[in-house]
This record gives sequence, C-alpha cells and structure tokens, in this order.
Amino acid sequence: MISLRPATITDRGMVFRWRSDPFVVAQGSFHRGVEWEEHQAWFEKTILGNSRRMFIVLDQRNPIGQIRFDRKDQRECVVSVYLLQAFTGRGWGVQAIRMGCAAIFEVWDVDRVIACVRLDNQPGRSAFLKAEFQEAEVAGVCPVGHYSLTLSRKTVPGPNSPLK
Repeated sequence: MISLRPATITDRGMVFRWRSDPFVVAQGSFHRGVEWEEHQAWFEKTILGNSRRMFIVLDQRNPIGQIRFDRKDQRECVVSVYLLQAFTGRGWGVQAIRMGCAAIFEVWDVDRVIACVRLDNQPGRSAFLKAEFQEAEVAGVCPVGHYSLTLSRKTVPGPNSPLK
C-alpha cells in the first residue's frame, strides 16, 4: 500500500536526482534532464507558489516517485506522475493517480484534471484509464504526439477503489 505526502523544500535534491534518472527522462514528455540551477528555481516555485502542488509517493516511508498538479486556470489542472523504475508494474501508479486526484480535488476547486500521455507510453495511458480517466480532446493543453485524458470531479474514484 502506498501513501502520499506533500513535497517540501527538503525534497529538492531527491526530486532532482529523479528528474535526471534515464528511465524517468525516457518516459517524460520532453525527453530531457534538467540542470541544477533550472531545477532549483522550478522547485522553489513549485513549493512556494499557488499554481502547482506536488506530492511524494511513498512505499511505507520510502519515497518512490511523485505526482504533481499544475493549475491551468481556475477550473482545470494538468497532472504529471512518475514512479522510479523499480516500483513500476505493481499497480502503484494507478493508486498514486487516484490518491493524488482525490487530494487535489480537496485542495483546489477545479472541475477536471487533464493528463497528457505520450502516444508511445502505453503503460502510462493504461494507468490513467484504470484510474477512471477518459480519453478526450483538450485543445491547446497537451503537446503534439500525446493522448489527452481527463477526470471530472464528478467521477473521481476513491483513493482505495478496487483496481480494474
């Protein structure tokens, strides 16, 4: 069973190492790592700003990934999630998505969460579909070469709903 906790400034170095991990980079939308200075500024804005929320995914007390929500506007946000490679394939990504969406719907008064998943990332697409997301065209949000999937506040499953 996994859990989530809000990211803190002390997670900055750990998340930087994750963002530089070849597996995470290969699965990401932009296929690139980041420099430390770029990461520091981004992470500080993440922790201190109002337009992004990040949660650390835990296996017991061990950090194994992150789920992040970027506010697009007052009614929508975009989700990004990854687990370290050693922790994939166990259904924990689906659980993290469900738990993260339940948490963000408590924190923000948004109507829907949008996921952008690369066309060649079938495990990612499958995880979002298992978490009750629906494929939908969302103009101007996802880069070319990505699926657009959405979850409405009305259809959010409980964080411990059975996996499909």
